[in-house]
Formats: sequence, C-alpha cells, structure tokens
Amino acid sequence: MTKTVDDYIAGLSGVPADVAKRLHAALMAAGGLTDAVKWGHPIYEAGGPICLLKGAKDHVTFGFWRGGEMLDLDPRLEKGGGKGDMAYIRLRATYDVDDAQVTRLVAKAIELNRLKGDPMK
Repeated sequence: MTKTVDDYIAGLSGVPADVAKRLHAALMAAGGLTDAVKWGHPIYEAGGPICLLKGAKDHVTFGFWRGGEMLDLDPRLEKGGGKGDMAYIRLRATYDVDDAQVTRLVAKAIELNRLKGDPMK
C-alpha cells in the first residue's frame, strides 16, 4: 500500500516516473499546498483538494477539481467526462512541466477554494 507521495512516485517507472518527480517538485515549490496519497494517488490540498497527479502507462495526468473554471488559463486543460468540474492535462515529458504555469494554475485553484470552499463538501 502506498503511504507517501514519494512512495507513489517511486512505484512508477520510465517517463511517467520522471514527469511525476518533476511535477511534484513544481507543485511543492508553488507553495501553499500539502500533499498526501488519497484515493490511490497523490492529492495536493489547500482548503480542500486542489489538484492531483496520477501515473499512467505513457503519461501523468495532472488534474484540477475546479479545472472547468480554469480552462482559459491553459489550452491543454481538458474537461473530464464525469460529474463535477474536473479538468486535466496529460503530461508526456518532463519539458511539459512549466514551473511558472504550475504556479499560476495552483494559485488560481487555491483562490477558487478560498472563494467557494472545499470542492468535496
């Protein structure tokens, strides 16, 4: 059972492992977030869940709970098919992780949680 984000990332291999390491570092550098493994993958929180990363065979999914309200911030954001406002970016290489863009997205997501409350409640 995965206990920490570092354990989760260590369990990945190949390009997704490299992308996840890079993304995790950018998220933590953005500031204001705590990380934990919930629902089987890393979740980053500030006043409730903000975003997640999830390793796949050839990419890492970088998802935002309120991503549907952030589509104008990054053209790579795609609306999820399920309930809610989830939107995500598929990161296929470490160069897809832009620290400044991660910081902008995180700041907006934190602002939305501050204004609207925990998206899980």
